[in-house]
Amino acid sequence: MSNIIIIIYRKLIPAFIRKNIYLIRNYIYIFIKFLFYSNTKKILLYYFFRIFPVQKNKIFIQNFFGNGYSDSPKYICEEIIKRNTKYKIFWAIRPELLNNFPNNIPIKAVKYESIKSIFHETTSKIWIDTCRKKTYVRKRKSQYYIHLWHGIPLKRIEKDVEQNLSINYVKMAKHDSTLINLIISESRFQTQIYRSSFWYNGEILECCSPRHLFLINADQNIKNIVKDRLKINKNTKVILYTPTFRSDYNTDAYNIDYEYLLEKIKKHTNNDWIILIRLHPNISNKSNFINYNENIISVSNYDDVQELYLASDILITDYSGCMFDFSVLNKPVFLFINDYKEYKNDRDFYFEISSLPYPSAVNTNDLIDKIINFNEDEYLKSLSDFFNKSGIIKDTNGIKNIVDKIITQTKK
Repeated sequence: MSNIIIIIYRKLIPAFIRKNIYLIRNYIYIFIKFLFYSNTKKILLYYFFRIFPVQKNKIFIQNFFGNGYSDSPKYICEEIIKRNTKYKIFWAIRPELLNNFPNNIPIKAVKYESIKSIFHETTSKIWIDTCRKKTYVRKRKSQYYIHLWHGIPLKRIEKDVEQNLSINYVKMAKHDSTLINLIISESRFQTQIYRSSFWYNGEILECCSPRHLFLINADQNIKNIVKDRLKINKNTKVILYTPTFRSDYNTDAYNIDYEYLLEKIKKHTNNDWIILIRLHPNISNKSNFINYNENIISVSNYDDVQELYLASDILITDYSGCMFDFSVLNKPVFLFINDYKEYKNDRDFYFEISSLPYPSAVNTNDLIDKIINFNEDEYLKSLSDFFNKSGIIKDTNGIKNIVDKIITQTKK
């Protein structure tokens, strides 16, 4: 029997293949691995799904690589829904966040980077995103991509720090910029950054950020809703701490003595205080360096940081652009920057820290002193001057203008 098998093998399998069977096997293995374990599969899916037409009434949204229902795209969706435009909206979200996606809105959540997600992205007329799209993403000529960068930058970004960025990130950023049809700018300063550092020469729409409009026009009852959700007494004052991450992911710079800070501020104000801590997504999985309790609460997984802004009385941050978002509410912002020289050497800034309207501190006692001796009148004047100088836009038509753009494009 074995002799028959050998004869068949020699007759049917060419000599070249027989001699190189192991080499060919390795090549086949490499090809399969390349096809199914790299971005090639995803690229092929983008082209395969082109057998289906682009649907003019379909919108595909991503928020910071699969974040939940939040930030400016959320408020654009609310305006679209309010107008009863009958768009089909799909939101790509990371699997671990799917259960938190609201089920009482006419938006369908799809798993981020899934086959279904790629299908809906390939067949949607409108794309909305707050972060760079990955290099495997392919856009069709008839599709229209609106990009909303995630905040006004303090630290230098993109081309301005290209030498500090990974080769892969630079490729991704440049690729994304070739796809964009419209960037939303919140200020004259931000428009200059887009032109100088984003590898982008397309259309820019200057208008008030949708998330800023939400903060300006928000129902004040949201503050109580957030406090109820977090089990915070309605009369308790709230400090929100939102530091950015360091390039080496070190957490030494977050060494505020939270208990001592609360004790001193409570004594000075005769109010109860708690601290909410929201870590950057890049380090939120390392949050065990903080001892949380009923007065020090983690909100790193809270869906919408804008709601946390409304519920908070004070913001403490460092080099995060959230300082500009929070101060739209004219509430106090304090900067805890005990590693200023090191961070400046790593990233550098568009603004000198001393030119910002926010008091800064280098240790816990210094921070307590700045909070206790805070002068609201001086702060509001400095804040107004800074906003005017940087051209931050506060008009009430920002969301309306963006949705008008969407409607215009879907009629083409």
